[in-house]
Amino acid sequence: MKELRKDYESLPEDVSPEQVETTAAALERRKFSPVLILDVPNFNRLTKQDMLNEYDRVQALPSTSRELKMVLAIENPEQVKEKHLVLLLNQYLLLCGLRKNEASAWDVINEMYEDD
Repeated sequence: MKELRKDYESLPEDVSPEQVETTAAALERRKFSPVLILDVPNFNRLTKQDMLNEYDRVQALPSTSRELKMVLAIENPEQVKEKHLVLLLNQYLLLCGLRKNEASAWDVINEMYEDD
């Protein structure tokens, strides 16, 4: 998990608040909401600091946490934490690409929400 924390710390710096909002609005028009293991409110507007805070929050959850126990497909609480944090990181990296208007990132979204 130390390597995962380093990955979170090395996330790209935030784009402008205007670009965050523009991207969030475009994703909301498509009803985009990434599938995550634990609930992460307001995902489309997360910042790097929000991601670091979520990492710390999840790591601090006790193994008896109701939030972790509600994940039925994975029994081990530490595995729930790790899988959630890896998935969240991957989805946030996609979001960063969307915010920078990277064509490959928008291709992923368009394939999921428009091409079907």
